[in-house]
Amino acid sequence: MKIIYYLFLFLIGMMKGQTYRFIYEVNSKKDSTENIMTKEYFHLDINQDEILYYGRDFFISDSIKKLNLPHGFPAPKLNDFFVHKTGSKTYDGYEFLGWDIIKRNSQPEQRWELLPEKKEFQNFSLQKATTVFGGRSWTAWFTSEIPFQEGPHKFYGLPGLIVELSDDKGNFKFKLVKSQYYKVTNQIDLLSRMFKKNLYLDDKSYLKYKLTHYEDPFAYLKNGRVDWSETEEILLDNGTRLTKENIRSSTDIQRRLIKKYNNPVELDNIIHYPK
Repeated sequence: MKIIYYLFLFLIGMMKGQTYRFIYEVNSKKDSTENIMTKEYFHLDINQDEILYYGRDFFISDSIKKLNLPHGFPAPKLNDFFVHKTGSKTYDGYEFLGWDIIKRNSQPEQRWELLPEKKEFQNFSLQKATTVFGGRSWTAWFTSEIPFQEGPHKFYGLPGLIVELSDDKGNFKFKLVKSQYYKVTNQIDLLSRMFKKNLYLDDKSYLKYKLTHYEDPFAYLKNGRVDWSETEEILLDNGTRLTKENIRSSTDIQRRLIKKYNNPVELDNIIHYPK
């Protein structure tokens, strides 16, 4: 997809109430031991007061819901998303775990080395930069022609927008494929509600919570939270159809999937589950 770039908008500066949206194609290995890449799309929304990074499924679900369709709307995939205030180095991260929304804070630091290599990309001049972050070595290509010091995930700090980003092991590849401009802030109501309803955890509590979830990944369906007399099945994010009869056998399968798809962007935050 061709990137739409409104150069004249940058010349007048950031105005109150507008949104610059940059859409990234993200190819990643959910399982680092396999050569299978999963393609997804993420939005980077730059507003006057805050910057949001989230899966495109949230945007699609929110848009469909606003149409007031009579039969509801599809739930988004359970991607993490990040928010930080303009000029702040503190990122609020949100993660789905069962039916809970976990909130964590972090202050990511990247020390970039700017390199002389340059290349052209859709009439933009890109410059190369490298850093080590989250236990991985990264190469970025940025353009100072789009004067936002932002990028996908929690990457920031280069003198221009990050257009391409990848790690040296080929686990993650981010590529800017489209941009959009809104004269007024494009509010994602679905995300706004999640910001208000979450469970904040520090690092120690988060680790304990993740391990507890691994031991009983369907605990959130118990204690009367699901009326199986009225519910035939629950469709999980990975496509599994969970029923009252197979919930026990599905537990072992879910544990194996949790351990299998354990390849986060920030490798030094990986959870070491029991063998």
